[in-house]
Amino acid sequence: MTMAQPASAQSYASQRKTVSHWKTANPLFDAIVGGGSANTKAACIIAAQIEEDLIGRSWPTGTIYGSETHLESKFGVCRSVVREAVRILESRGTARMRRGPNGGLLILAPSMSLVLEAIDRYVTSHCRELHRGKDGRTILQAVHARLIGPGAKNCVGPGLASFLEEMISAVNQHARQGRSGRIALSATVESARSRAQHIFRLLMKDLNSSRAIDRRLGSELDLCDRYGADRDVLRQAVRVLEFEGIAESVAGRGKGLMTRTPEPAALCRLINCYFTAARVTPSDAMSLFKLLSVEAISIAAEDATDEELARLKNAQRLLHAADVRMTAKVMQEAEESQFGIIDEPLVDILLRCTKSYSTWWSSLRNPQSEQLDIIYRTETIKVISALLERDVTAVAAAQAAKVERLNGLILNQHRAVSA
Repeated sequence: MTMAQPASAQSYASQRKTVSHWKTANPLFDAIVGGGSANTKAACIIAAQIEEDLIGRSWPTGTIYGSETHLESKFGVCRSVVREAVRILESRGTARMRRGPNGGLLILAPSMSLVLEAIDRYVTSHCRELHRGKDGRTILQAVHARLIGPGAKNCVGPGLASFLEEMISAVNQHARQGRSGRIALSATVESARSRAQHIFRLLMKDLNSSRAIDRRLGSELDLCDRYGADRDVLRQAVRVLEFEGIAESVAGRGKGLMTRTPEPAALCRLINCYFTAARVTPSDAMSLFKLLSVEAISIAAEDATDEELARLKNAQRLLHAADVRMTAKVMQEAEESQFGIIDEPLVDILLRCTKSYSTWWSSLRNPQSEQLDIIYRTETIKVISALLERDVTAVAAAQAAKVERLNGLILNQHRAVSA
């Protein structure tokens, strides 16, 4: 069998340019989840674009997206890059390559076990447990009771109810059993059919042995030798790590595969994929966001330190300044100044994914929209003012009103698109 030859640096750069030109962005999703530093390797861009395309098509589970040859032509890349992208999708349970005359990239509904495993990788990569402390569990239990518990006033569909039930179950299991209650890598053993998936799991085992950032795992040659893999298979496994932001290939003497602290974009997109396949409505996701954010912001009002209050004042000044445009950076700083106070990575990722979900169904995708600017500034200033006063009742009411106004704006845009 002839081995595929590695592409040159020049050809990889050309492929990245081709794929980036083709990609349709969702700037509002990026602004909400913090996607400014997304991986720029061609395979990662292709995998993200396929998932975003499937969300836009309401997740057609069981259909064929295209053959390997079709994907090469569609994205203007070589076969090895397509295979790297496919391995990323397979690792996330969003698609797999089916062989044979009627084969191609088969669209799958991602399982909750895969989602929980990805959440565990993300949270523990931030040097935290599945829930950092009492605040995270308290927030989730309170939201569960208000959303789907006995006597709950909110009515949500089965997709979101099942998601929250399984999330609560995983957190409670961890609380009872400690580290032995973590989501096990074997949770997705059925999806680990390829050699690349096996190498990915070996890499994750090595990563779990130490949480040091910028730790060198080895050069490509070292890793091929260590795991008994050829270069193409290793690169497929590494792309999965890079897509999630857990590690990055760095060129240069003494470099190689280096550990990183992941950003939330890839995980938020996976949860959005799960929501879409499970037929979770944008309004249900926003209901969950509203309850999560109200609980979190109420705790923040009580727990904020002097340093965190100073950061809130800086964010308040930015929002008051008429000459400051509502960019993604300004929005992220304002949100992180509020919700960063509780320092709960699990709650943080749930806030980002539920808040961003409705952007896929709205024509409002520009964070610099005049309507969004006015509502966001006005309502966020009210929330921050209440935080600075440490008024728990006022901050909860202000956050609820903010979510209602923003949700109304986005849902109106959704109805306009549907009409």
